[in-house]
Amino acid sequence: MKNLFLFLSFVAYASFAIAQDNDSTSVKRKNVIKFLPVNIPFQSTSFEYERMINAKNSFTLGIGLPNQQSLIGKYGIKDGSHQNGSDPTLNTLELGTMHVRAAFRHYGGGKRNLPRGFYIEPYVKYQKITGSASGSFTDDSQNKTYTAAIDVNVNTMNVGFQLGAQFLIAKRVTLDFYFLGLEAGFLSGNVTGTAPDEKFATDLYTEMKKSKNDLPASIGDKIDITQSGNQVNLKASSVPYPWFRSGISIGIAF
Repeated sequence: MKNLFLFLSFVAYASFAIAQDNDSTSVKRKNVIKFLPVNIPFQSTSFEYERMINAKNSFTLGIGLPNQQSLIGKYGIKDGSHQNGSDPTLNTLELGTMHVRAAFRHYGGGKRNLPRGFYIEPYVKYQKITGSASGSFTDDSQNKTYTAAIDVNVNTMNVGFQLGAQFLIAKRVTLDFYFLGLEAGFLSGNVTGTAPDEKFATDLYTEMKKSKNDLPASIGDKIDITQSGNQVNLKASSVPYPWFRSGISIGIAF
């Protein structure tokens, strides 16, 4: 119900803005398809479609397709073959992110051959993050090797706005710099850790409970930590958090 209210509020704002600027000036390039390379490190292949409504306003629909692959060997993350001695060994590490974003964009300045110029863009966004990791370590005193794993499955609902500038090159190629984006979001989901045995799980459970108790009540009350055998589960429900958004996209206008 909360997500529906946020979406309806966004649509109402967009309709009001359009009503305030119903200029019918001809727009030569009404459509833009964009690629967002900044999302590649988050294991997401992301695209956006922008549609001009009139000379100063447009709607944008963005989608990020998850590309869940191993992160080992990327961004300085090393696998077990690079570990020394009895240091913990990273065996697997995967991450995938998907999102859907709907936005209304208002361009400032004079009425020109858009879509180009400085803009403000309020938006709503849904995001889903999945990941997993496993590792092992050796207890030299017992000459025994232990393994552990973690699985992440969370989703977020965000509202925000961004400031940016879009440029047209040779009347067809767009460069879109969004340099100041602020979001407020709610996170829900599960993080499950599988320990080598029940004793390790109990120690992990105890440490996680201590960390939860150090959080503000507005956050800690929305987190539930439980233990079942050698597994510890953290469940989050509508945990509020802020986020910052910036980056660049490249597109084709037609």
